Amino acid sequence: MSASRPVRLAVLVGGVFVLGGGAALCLGGLREGGHPEADRFTAAAAPSPPSRPGAPPPSGMEARALGFRLLTLADPGEVLAGMDSLARAAEQGDVEAQVSLGRIYLKGLLSVPRDAARARAWLLRAAPSHHPSAAYFLGVMSQNGDGVMADPAEAARWFEIAARGGSPDAMFLLANAYRAGAGVPKNDEKAVELYESAGEREHPAALQALAMAYRYGELGLEPDEAESRRYTMEAEHAIQHRQAPP
Repeated sequence: MSASRPVRLAVLVGGVFVLGGGAALCLGGLREGGHPEADRFTAAAAPSPPSRPGAPPPSGMEARALGFRLLTLADPGEVLAGMDSLARAAEQGDVEAQVSLGRIYLKGLLSVPRDAARARAWLLRAAPSHHPSAAYFLGVMSQNGDGVMADPAEAARWFEIAARGGSPDAMFLLANAYRAGAGVPKNDEKAVELYESAGEREHPAALQALAMAYRYGELGLEPDEAESRRYTMEAEHAIQHRQAPP
């Protein structure tokens, strides 16, 4: 990044970091209308159509790609055919298909009504594999009381599993939990460590959280305007260039 690039410092407005020029970074586990994780992956979904009737169900990365593609389809027939393929794969134990069904039921589509109970059931089927996306979404549901009683400690437990699996979204939300003492003992040092881990994976909101912490001397950090500017610029870069994980 060029040192001459203009820096747009951020302010916190209603739980969202707003950068100069209007760019916003959501601090919650969910954005209005969708999941940050699902939004990142949708563009990377394979363009292949849902499986033909009678074809073997998809498995592994094929099931994952189909799941994300279904989030973009408008034709009810294609969506329902794809859901049938995923359900057959999920019943046969394919973890990616189970996670895909959980994600779709959690989001909801025009031809597939949102169903938190079914979403949670499929995600729990995938949970023994420690799949980071399954753990992440289960954590968000526990955090928000979606289909289950709100339980900050249970949410933090799921976020810990997802973070160990490499999920930057989970790292960010777990950092928020340590920062606030929500479900875990308050620990600023642990929060900074997790924000940094998420930031290394180009998580914009984690980078902006570090920028604000250095700007105002929060989380046990000394005020450092240079570090604040650096993290703000990295956050802006991450918004524009963050790549979908493999």
